[in-house]
Amino acid sequence: MSDIKHSFGIIKPTRDDLIINPTEKDNEIMGEHFQYLKDLLKKGKLVLAGPVLNEKKPMGILIFECYSLEEAEALLKNDPSVKAGIQIAKKLEPFKLSLYQKTD
Repeated sequence: MSDIKHSFGIIKPTRDDLIINPTEKDNEIMGEHFQYLKDLLKKGKLVLAGPVLNEKKPMGILIFECYSLEEAEALLKNDPSVKAGIQIAKKLEPFKLSLYQKTD
């Protein structure tokens, strides 16, 4: 069994209308957020990420591949959207990735 562990995270905008009514600054920060996640993916620290498509209750789902929950927590805290205060980490839990479809 590998030492690598997975964590399941949820981030939520601080404003429910962030997705449907973003400011120019929100769009800039969310672009930085997207680039940050792409970088984590390249580094092998992120398995998947994406928004929940519910305009009334927006949130993002993340699955990290880290050696500890603390490492995943640090990655969440360093997300540009969290640092800027337009999103907050709502949940971070240990997660066992049992089945997934590998795509190339």
